Amino acid sequence: MNATQKPYLSIIVPVYNEEENVRPLYEKIRSVCESIGKSYEVLFVDDGSQDKTFDVLSEIREYSPNLSVIRFQENEGQTSAMAAGFEYAQGEFIISMDGDLQNDPADIPQLLEKLDEDYDLVCGWRKERQDKFFTRRLPSVVANWIISKVTGVDIHDNGCSLKAYRAEVIKQVPLYGEMHRFIPAMSTVVGARIAEIVVKHHPRRFGTSKYGLGRIWRVFLDILAFKLILSVFAQKSNHNRHQSTEQPFRQQIIPKYNVYRIAAYLSLPFFIIGCVFINAAIIVAISSIILGILLIGISFITVWSLSIAQRDVAELSPLSSFFIYRCARRPIRSFGPIGVFVSILGAVLMVGFPHIGPILMNTGILIFCSGLFGETIAYANAKRVVDYRIEIFLESKNNGNRLENVI
Repeated sequence: MNATQKPYLSIIVPVYNEEENVRPLYEKIRSVCESIGKSYEVLFVDDGSQDKTFDVLSEIREYSPNLSVIRFQENEGQTSAMAAGFEYAQGEFIISMDGDLQNDPADIPQLLEKLDEDYDLVCGWRKERQDKFFTRRLPSVVANWIISKVTGVDIHDNGCSLKAYRAEVIKQVPLYGEMHRFIPAMSTVVGARIAEIVVKHHPRRFGTSKYGLGRIWRVFLDILAFKLILSVFAQKSNHNRHQSTEQPFRQQIIPKYNVYRIAAYLSLPFFIIGCVFINAAIIVAISSIILGILLIGISFITVWSLSIAQRDVAELSPLSSFFIYRCARRPIRSFGPIGVFVSILGAVLMVGFPHIGPILMNTGILIFCSGLFGETIAYANAKRVVDYRIEIFLESKNNGNRLENVI
């Protein structure tokens, strides 16, 4: 492959402290790609590893002309690593997979074959997952069931990193803030056609897992946030796979109208509560009506921020900067726990302090909803913000060394 030729396939592998795994994994990937018989590149993204992962990858690259290596300045998380991989991948088709040898590169041909059936994204399903039952498999089954029901995307295994993509589609999907596990749902925003196949899964042999039960609460908040994002931005496709392979017809969406509609749905119950209790519990009535009005106000602020995000301006609006930088791109994770705590506190105080309890409960709900609508603002600005800092980029020798020692 010469310097001007784009590869047919790009393999993206985010890694963090996987020094014992990267060499055998690369050899397996290389063997499979050679058997496919098409041009390819392998892109490892070292997410600020503290061990010898980058050194091992640098050694492999000396005799592997198809290998590129990106090294982050510090640990940024798997989503940022995948986002960098998608940005720098040059292939027409992209495969993503974990760097711990639990995904099997031998499944790559089957993923590509399914992709050829007029799909934009093919997800791997670890039907016989080789992980601990109570700490990994059971929470995953529950989370995947909830995600499927909430988002309407019928996928058994959202968390499986082994996926195949059409580059032109996945490069349109903004990724940030641990969003990688929601790639199937978020791909529907750009009208992606999604399929799923069963893939192999192996027990971890070297290193330690980077995940545990501590992420359950975060995943729950993410599900709510992404449901709102999908409700505001998702495109509905009327494409019939049996009749055409052309670009599917997508229903036109106007995000601001969806924001107003959702705010109206959220505020309506509180207006009703206010009317019902206007004579019996004046504090409950007034605080509920005020909450309904404030929720409508939040929708106007959100629409204003979305309109700014759509303009070709150099800087973020102050509100967008707040949600992106002060809340680390995840407003619901900052506002959500606070809102829940204040609401629960208000519910408890209603017993002894009936004048304070309702106000606190509604305040908590308002805080929580502020985080939710903040997510739509962060999402709308996602493509304008880079979540990672590259320290070194060693591009494949087939394309030369485009960047080295970035900082």
